[in-house]
Amino acid sequence: MISEMLKLENIQIVERAGDWKEAIHLSLEPLVHGGYVTDNYEKAIIKCTEEYGPYYVLADDIALVHGRPEDGVLEKQMAITIVRQPVYFMGDDKNVRVLIALGVSDSNSHIDVMKVLSLLLMDGGKIKALAEVKSEKQAYEMMIQAEGNL
Repeated sequence: MISEMLKLENIQIVERAGDWKEAIHLSLEPLVHGGYVTDNYEKAIIKCTEEYGPYYVLADDIALVHGRPEDGVLEKQMAITIVRQPVYFMGDDKNVRVLIALGVSDSNSHIDVMKVLSLLLMDGGKIKALAEVKSEKQAYEMMIQAEGNL
């Protein structure tokens, strides 16, 4: 569940990202610094984006940044980066303010997390509220509350 994969210290609010590559870097930074993924994970996601487009941009305001476990995931974990000024990804006209970075070490361990995230993603109001939180703690509490509503 979310409470097992998200730590308060993995949530950050930043004013802006220079471009989509910097947004990817920022979103994965807590996972790299925490030892959950390697630097290669970021490189693999950027390479896939250049080849296939921003497959992780799900709707306005939200991107679920992820790659394959074998690209450098050491331990399952997630991070949330909220960008105050929207980021546009190449080949996509959606603006993104919330980047949820997901590192999973196998194909099954994140199923419960995806259930919670899908509830969040289906509600544009909740996405907007997450994008506009005042603090990292508020974002964390919102995610834990979403888990409780499952």
